Amino acid sequence: MFFSFVFISNFAKNININKRNMKKIILLLLPAVVLFSCKGTVSEGFKVSGIIKNATGKKLILNKFTSEATIKLDTVLLNEKGEFSFQNSTSSPELFSLQLQDEPSYILFIADSLDIIEINSDANTYRSKYSVSGSEHSVLLKEMYDHLDVTFEKIDSLNKLYIENKGNANIDSLQKSIGEQYTKLLEEHKTYAKDFIDKNIESPAVIMALYQSIGPRQQIFTLENDRDYFVKVSESLSALYPESDFVNGLVMLLENNPPVKGKPKVGTTAPEISQPTPEGKTITLTSLRGNYVLLDFWAAWCRPCRAENPTVLKNYNKYKSKGFTIYQVSLDQKKEDWVKAIEKDGLGDWTHVSDLQYWQSVPAAKYGVRSIPSNFLLDPEGVIIAVDLRGPSLGQKLTEIYGF
Repeated sequence: MFFSFVFISNFAKNININKRNMKKIILLLLPAVVLFSCKGTVSEGFKVSGIIKNATGKKLILNKFTSEATIKLDTVLLNEKGEFSFQNSTSSPELFSLQLQDEPSYILFIADSLDIIEINSDANTYRSKYSVSGSEHSVLLKEMYDHLDVTFEKIDSLNKLYIENKGNANIDSLQKSIGEQYTKLLEEHKTYAKDFIDKNIESPAVIMALYQSIGPRQQIFTLENDRDYFVKVSESLSALYPESDFVNGLVMLLENNPPVKGKPKVGTTAPEISQPTPEGKTITLTSLRGNYVLLDFWAAWCRPCRAENPTVLKNYNKYKSKGFTIYQVSLDQKKEDWVKAIEKDGLGDWTHVSDLQYWQSVPAAKYGVRSIPSNFLLDPEGVIIAVDLRGPSLGQKLTEIYGF
């Protein structure tokens, strides 16, 4: 089970948060930036200092995140007391981190131009238990993480419960109960996150609330379903902090991903698709009416799609006898790559179609698909009842439908 901040912009690609390896961040090395007065002392800027217990002799690195990269700004060697102090310059609130040697966890904080921030922790409980003061934005950031940690612990308990009872006779009813609890936890956390954003709309900390996810694919907020929150945060913060690269990363995200026009919504009838199979036979989506159908967009070259296929296959095998099937649309360009991936992933039992037009795929355009994997679950009448069910979400939805 992972936590990650999922962006589409370059800024997002530089941050990935893992509960066991929390805040593991890609680093690009650039020289430290320090401003000196004529007397050789730092004339202005923020300061972050504190104590990291049980870390004597280890290196502590100060990193900064930009829309293009993660920058290593400075490094100190912790003394016997674990004391550290960094001083750097920024003209607006930006996102930084403290990276401890041999520790996969990162402490993220937001620093403004003249902040004097204190962060204390212990190498044994580095990211999970730390204190921060001197920066209201950083205090809010920690508040959000604390709630995220609590939500994760509850979900992790559900996972452990399932594993412990996997071989029991009542596993189907237990799985249904676990699925319902999981969905409730996600809904409760999203309610908290919305309230957090609304209350703190003038703090850059809310940007991270937008980017959080539980699991590698289970985003709390998505541009597709929650664009109003992304826009609200972007408009508020860009007016307050127009020079902040951290804020501009969100602005870039919205500019690079305009709203998809004509994308079918839940509750509407799925538009018709008529495409050829690898054998050249044309099969329509409506020909599968009477079944629950997962309309799944993927490609052989898409690693996240290939990683998702085992989950799709598992659910297909579990429910195919109950009227569940799959209509899988490929965005490949080469037929041989497409067919090879079908065979390698063991997907041959359901319907496969493609016009082999890559991102010019006619079905993808009709459904407003701009990233893959992407899917739509249709009821027996062809009405869309859910979108983008990934990871455990697909199994949980099918459990709701079939009762096991």
